[in-house]
Amino acid sequence: MAKSGTKKVKKPHWNDLVVRAAFASIIVQRRRKLKLKQWQVAERSGYSEKYIGMLERRKHTPSLTAAIMISGGLEFDEPGALANEVRAMMPRFKRFEAKDHEAADI
Repeated sequence: MAKSGTKKVKKPHWNDLVVRAAFASIIVQRRRKLKLKQWQVAERSGYSEKYIGMLERRKHTPSLTAAIMISGGLEFDEPGALANEVRAMMPRFKRFEAKDHEAADI
């Protein structure tokens, strides 16, 4: 039983980690292609530079709203274009993340 005042941290499912990795990879690649800094993506999308950095470092999974807003900030023609790129990138990470997940018991 958790001590009073402590909060049990929910570990992310390994599939969530794969989405994080693929999303991070795509937004970093796109940002660099457009020669943008994190603060510029943040300004364009309406999120903080800290949040963009967390996404790029795989520390957070974006909400649907955040993904849509960030896709606009990265000049994707439509939000679905970002989702399609993330989906296409996922198999690259799936086998590694699953192995890491089992080893780290995340």
